[in-house]
Amino acid sequence: MVAFPRADTEAEILRRFLAVLDGAAAQGDPSLENARAQAESYLSRLEAPVRIAVVGLSRSGKSSLVNLLVGEAVIPTQPRKSVMPAVILRHCEGNRTTASWWDREDRVFDGLDLQGALSESPDIISIGIDCEVLRDVWLMDLSDLEDSGAQANTLFVLNRLADMVVWCTNAEDPWTAEERHLWGLVPKAVQRRAILVMTHADHLSAGTLTPTLERLQTTVGAAFRKVLPISISDAWRALLGEVTQPERAWVASGIEPFMVAMMEMAVDCRKTEVEKVRRGMAQHLEPLLAQLPVTPATITAPAPTAARAEPRAAAGSKSDPVPPAAGRPALQPVQASPALLAWKKRVEGVLDSLRTGVIEQDGEFLTAAQDAVSFFLDDLAMLRDLSDADAWIEREFQRAQDLLILMQYEGEASNAETAALLLAQLTDGLAQSGAAA
Repeated sequence: MVAFPRADTEAEILRRFLAVLDGAAAQGDPSLENARAQAESYLSRLEAPVRIAVVGLSRSGKSSLVNLLVGEAVIPTQPRKSVMPAVILRHCEGNRTTASWWDREDRVFDGLDLQGALSESPDIISIGIDCEVLRDVWLMDLSDLEDSGAQANTLFVLNRLADMVVWCTNAEDPWTAEERHLWGLVPKAVQRRAILVMTHADHLSAGTLTPTLERLQTTVGAAFRKVLPISISDAWRALLGEVTQPERAWVASGIEPFMVAMMEMAVDCRKTEVEKVRRGMAQHLEPLLAQLPVTPATITAPAPTAARAEPRAAAGSKSDPVPPAAGRPALQPVQASPALLAWKKRVEGVLDSLRTGVIEQDGEFLTAAQDAVSFFLDDLAMLRDLSDADAWIEREFQRAQDLLILMQYEGEASNAETAALLLAQLTDGLAQSGAAA
């Protein structure tokens, strides 16, 4: 299996840095308080696993695939009468189930109590199990995507929390018009890290499997990094030893290439996140060390290595689900000339799409606005010329991203106008900060 990158050194540096900030000599200094918030954010991002959303229409095999990846039937796969919220499988030494909402406190259940959590009608259910795979990645089973009542929350969870996507499509009717429509609702920043899995490959004859796969690959083009066929039922039988040659059946199921591709993409996500944190530590935290009651040799931020820019996951935060911020963000005048130039390029892209007719409907504008904010956050992570005072920019744009995600699913007639005003407000804030430089 692919080796997962670690960031133990960086995490330890941040913990020691925060411990120093807890000292009396560091209290009350605004710059150090801002550094504390940054260090806490960096540490949270390093400690969080990569979150993989497994998505697809009903009967596409997504829940069966999630169960297979953890080696036990945790999520029910039988037809249900009620809607299933997003289910997140995460590592826990002892089994635990948590019902979560965007706007209220969690409720925790001992053991694997999915029915108990469902009875509370939560927005998200988290299930903690002692599975080694879940130390590095969390698996998010997003069901009922085609249900109009559940779709908004499901897409919000996908947009807000996912680092990468595994989309399951049924080999007997792959990549339907409905799937193409739903895929279009996923932000481009998330789409860039996606694998398409053609499930139920065992339902096709040997003579139709290859042509079906080739047609699917041609249809989706470059929308997915990989398009892979798998037979989940054959893999399960091999795992349980229900066939005479389990190893041969496991290989024939196609699950091994998929697992390698999934973990390679997760490693790519992790490397990008660690590099962003390293850059932030070197730029924003290291200059403050001289102000602390320790010698510079005690805590030294690691030097960032050269890395290519990667799209920012829509998740934004690397912590547990939190309620999206309400209301339009208040901007503060700070120096941000490099950020302003990067943001102008993103806004110009939206304007070009409007002028050329690529954007014709309000929903398309909301999606374009969110993509502009999401990609700018990635641009921001790669800028080297930002001052310590510029830390507010990332926070405000992350809040704007949350608002734009919500507006896409609220259906309010005024949301497109509100989004346009929000983009203008963000631009004005950056321009004012640049003028103050």
